[in-house]
Amino acid sequence: MKGKFSKLRLSSLMTLAVCATVALTVALQLTLVNHFAVSHAGQEAELRLQQLSWQMRDSLNRIVEQAAGDARLLADLPSVKQAQDPATTRVALESLQRTFPDYAWIGIAAPDGTVAVSTKALLEGANVSARPWFQAGQHGVRATDYHPAKLLDKLLPAGADPWRFIDLSGPVYGADGRLQGVLGMHLSWEWARRHARELLTPALRAYGAEIIVVRDDGTVLLGPQELVEKKIETTSLHAARQGQTGSLRETWPDGRSYVTGYSRTGDLDDPASLRWSVLVRQDEDKAMEGATELQRRMLMWSAALALALAVSAGLLARRLSRPMDELGRAIERATEATAKGVEAPPIPLVGGFHEAEVLSSTLRDLVRSEADSRRALLAMNESLETAVAERTAELQALLLRDVLTGLPNRRALLEALPEAMARAQRVSRPAALLFIDMDGFKAVNDTHGHEEGDELLRQFGTRLSQAVRKTDMVARLAGDEFVVVLEMLTDAAHAEDTARKLLELVQESFRLRSATVKVGASIGVAVHQPQDKPDLDAWLARADHAMYAAKRAGKNNVALAAVPV
Repeated sequence: MKGKFSKLRLSSLMTLAVCATVALTVALQLTLVNHFAVSHAGQEAELRLQQLSWQMRDSLNRIVEQAAGDARLLADLPSVKQAQDPATTRVALESLQRTFPDYAWIGIAAPDGTVAVSTKALLEGANVSARPWFQAGQHGVRATDYHPAKLLDKLLPAGADPWRFIDLSGPVYGADGRLQGVLGMHLSWEWARRHARELLTPALRAYGAEIIVVRDDGTVLLGPQELVEKKIETTSLHAARQGQTGSLRETWPDGRSYVTGYSRTGDLDDPASLRWSVLVRQDEDKAMEGATELQRRMLMWSAALALALAVSAGLLARRLSRPMDELGRAIERATEATAKGVEAPPIPLVGGFHEAEVLSSTLRDLVRSEADSRRALLAMNESLETAVAERTAELQALLLRDVLTGLPNRRALLEALPEAMARAQRVSRPAALLFIDMDGFKAVNDTHGHEEGDELLRQFGTRLSQAVRKTDMVARLAGDEFVVVLEMLTDAAHAEDTARKLLELVQESFRLRSATVKVGASIGVAVHQPQDKPDLDAWLARADHAMYAAKRAGKNNVALAAVPV
């Protein structure tokens, strides 16, 4: 190997050295970009799809809960319970339908299953005793899963999509407490399609993001047209069925690789809720498109730089080696002349003292030039490493902050809660979680637009932050849900008092750009005592359940979670 290199010209050796240095630098740059930029792009895509899954899940839950509440309210109306004239009852039913057009049909069937009264008199006199909603509704408010229209398919106006319903039903009792009939409400599936369209912005749709809602038997209820009402089986669906929430990368039945966020709707203990799996997927190539483009550009520019440096190094080496070549040829001519016994030609003044000094100076310039190039490359490497480290720190900070409100996000909250539980045990002072869900946010969002809704969320979060101590934490989970972490409390009453103060504060008016609005909040309080087992999921679940208890109690209320057993 040494003999092979000794036969190379100086210009070739210098060119090879520069090319090797540039290749090593490019390899290091691409390794750093792949480690930081590509890794972060993947994490960001998974987190984005997971949050979209949460938002769709919460939206589905809220609609079903609202419909169940409407069924209870309607069944208790005097005009429904005590009306003797079907026309009077029909007015109440059609009033609700006008208020919420997503109710495609509302009716009341007598105990024998005959429809006594309904909106627009559709199906009146028909027997629905065999329908699942009628049978379930005799035993309390129940939700019946997604199904095609049967009796109403030809009676309702045709639309772009076939009629599909979920049903809410419940008993109607008379003044004597006996079953007077069964109230049935057909909620059109169009509301789910509409919410999916609203969640997926044009930018997300352009990058291939898709929302998929799947029934427990694996049937797709909402999603791409080629999957609707077909059965699927994926790793994310299996995880969602088990009640897990998260995101992963997987291969779907179509053979393509996707990043998928998943979550689960409904409540096993609530027969008026529905258990669906919510999947939000995005083609992995689309999700990683930005990082891939960065890699391609880095490789292209690095190759161009390597070529330019190699050409420049070759030209420079050729020019620097020319005096040595001339001196070598002169020495060869003198040696040949001596061997022939003839007078040797005079040696050109290329190797005289002055020329040797010039050559030495040139060589020193070359060495200095190489050293300068090496320092420049090292400085470029250090600058790149510093920039990557700074950017990584910025991206890490962004991962812990909610983009809209600037508050800590769910990830930051989950990192902070174990520390709060440890401090509670260390100082023997309880801590508390306040799970806050805004009441009335959707109405503001629908009436004044998403920009005003976003401004309301920012002001709501700011008001919460200003109302608690600097040692406490205010975080935004998703949508209109916030969490406040209180530490160093005296007792559970201290946490409840703070929650009620916050409730009074957020009920004050919010001044937006186009209007002044009022909203409320339902607050669930879960206290963690120093002696309690440090179970993060259980603590969050207790606060969440308490918040829903506050909603069921009439909203704009505070509910204290039960003490853990």
